[in-house]
Amino acid sequence: MHLTGDLEQAFVRDHRRLEEALDESAASVRAARWDAAAAAFAGFRRRIEEHMALEEQELFPAVDGGAENTLTAMLRKGHRDLRVFFDELNDALEARDVEEFSRIAGSLRGLLARHDEKEEAELYPLAQARLGEHAAVVSARLGDG
Repeated sequence: MHLTGDLEQAFVRDHRRLEEALDESAASVRAARWDAAAAAFAGFRRRIEEHMALEEQELFPAVDGGAENTLTAMLRKGHRDLRVFFDELNDALEARDVEEFSRIAGSLRGLLARHDEKEEAELYPLAQARLGEHAAVVSARLGDG
């Protein structure tokens, strides 16, 4: 068993905040509070894009060590797949389609859960170890949301 580093803790906490933001958006859609849903979804999307960009710009290169590996290749593909869901959710939101938004959000939650699990189990411990002192700088860039 290893002690969880600051980077790991920061990114795991951010995953939970992102899940809550998606849930907030979905709850607003179900309640037909369209302005609140749009604002919540826009916030979720901005924050998750920032989260993924930080992983892609800092964590993946640290783990790759100059050559893409199987883990980061899979996670990069996961990010591309997630972005398709974000576009579909935005379309459903613009159409004010509760059923479609709820269906896509449910699928996205499953994909996110598997993706986050892989990052939390493999990517973050590796990145924490390879970034060393720089890990704290990267973690600080996540901010408080």
